[in-house]
Amino acid sequence: ARKINADFKVVSHSHRVGKESEEIYDEAFWSGLDAVVTALDNVQARLYLDNSCIHHLKPMFDSGTLGTKGNTQVVLPKLTESYGSSQDPPEESIPLCTLHNFPHKIEHTIQWARDKFEGLFKLSASEVNSYLTETNYLAKLAEDSVNEVKNLELLNAYLGDDKPLSFEDCIHWARRLFETEFNNKIVQLLIALPPDKTDSEGNPFWTGHKRPPSPLKFDPENELHLEFVVAAANLHAVVYGLEGSRNKAAIKKEIAKVVIKAFVPEKGHKVAKNDEEMKAMMEEESHGLDSKIERLKSKLPQPSELTGYQLNPVVFEKDDASNFHIDFITACSNLRAANYKIKSASKHQTKQIAGKIIPAIATTTAMVAGLVCLELYKLAQGLKLEHFSNTYANLAIGHITASEPLEPEFKEVEFEARGKKRKLKFSLWDKMEVKIGSQATLQDLVDHFEEKFGLDIVMLNFGRALLYSQYGFGAKRKNKVRLKLSIPELVKTVAKVEVNMSSSFLTLGAMVTTLDGDDVDIPAVRFWLKE
Repeated sequence: ARKINADFKVVSHSHRVGKESEEIYDEAFWSGLDAVVTALDNVQARLYLDNSCIHHLKPMFDSGTLGTKGNTQVVLPKLTESYGSSQDPPEESIPLCTLHNFPHKIEHTIQWARDKFEGLFKLSASEVNSYLTETNYLAKLAEDSVNEVKNLELLNAYLGDDKPLSFEDCIHWARRLFETEFNNKIVQLLIALPPDKTDSEGNPFWTGHKRPPSPLKFDPENELHLEFVVAAANLHAVVYGLEGSRNKAAIKKEIAKVVIKAFVPEKGHKVAKNDEEMKAMMEEESHGLDSKIERLKSKLPQPSELTGYQLNPVVFEKDDASNFHIDFITACSNLRAANYKIKSASKHQTKQIAGKIIPAIATTTAMVAGLVCLELYKLAQGLKLEHFSNTYANLAIGHITASEPLEPEFKEVEFEARGKKRKLKFSLWDKMEVKIGSQATLQDLVDHFEEKFGLDIVMLNFGRALLYSQYGFGAKRKNKVRLKLSIPELVKTVAKVEVNMSSSFLTLGAMVTTLDGDDVDIPAVRFWLKE
């Protein structure tokens, strides 16, 4: 770009867009922007930027490509709906019974491996942390009868038998995991549904897409088998804060020490043949388990015995080649594929499918970049809404469609205050603007709402922190202190957030009623710190 235009000025950043970078992309950064142009690769990041643009009243020009398909969307403060105002239909999901018992495509085994990754290295660690930190965890767990036993078994494993003290323990765990997933479970499945099984009409059960699997025998000389153990062991070590290793020779030597118990198949084990059967079996298994539940609870270490102890949930990151994430998913998927005689996939192919990556096409990218620039010119020229366009194109079929951006949805609220009828009309762009000074107290804010709007603040929040409530245990005692605090002091005291007084405003959420007690919907409150 600089070769084309020597006056072009750009400052490149490599920070992730999200909550973790808000100290970098603070209000000073946002106040210096005239517009935001996005070219992001996931919905979460788009929604985050969308909300940020709404918060700071900045235009946003979103763009995206999907192979030969491309689209642009114009988001203008006060004039259009936001990116998050409408959503694409959910993607078709793979039936659970196909994933668990009857895969026939590499996409199925990759999704299965991706689910294993989440369960083994993220969700399990998060569940343990919840048990150790939430005082009413077991009571809440008891409300979910289907998953109670499963989660209690998980807690006992991760805080008991599967809790490693060294990386060597992680290697042993990974080797046992191989045996469980690629041998024992397959043996159990074939006992419940043998290769010669027929249905009620005498037709072969294993036919069409249903392929009878074969158990795998672990071979330390098989590179795929070894890669699975290396990746799984290192990820298990990350969860427990232990130092891992890439030394395959040392890992292979440790594998030889692992004692694998002879597998004893479960008698009468049932296998769900479809999703309806699976749901029914899960509900059936939840009955008559009281004694097992109590036994599992009694074996758990008390949270007080592990004060300060936390596991490290692993968040999937496809673009770091050194973190073992794609290594694990590739090895896990290909081993599953070997069970079912499905053609394996390379790490590159696995990364594309697991990360839902569709290769970019230069012509589509060029077209979308040009379309966004056209909309930017319109903004610079100060044109009216009817001149802007949202565009969808598909180069594969020579199709392009342009439409005027939709206006935001407005909400109208009518209420009566002090004998007068009042009306509020607002959209997602609007806020209740409050300019009563940065050191105004909570009591000042309550009085301001009553005097200016004829409304009574029932609850007030900052993010997830409840700053004020007229109801609840100890409300009067708490409010006696809080009403005297300035709004910045209140946020600091309750939300544990240090307010940057150089910021222009704070955004608060309020639940209000008329002075007669009737509920009234209002937009968020913008409490100005600067006049």
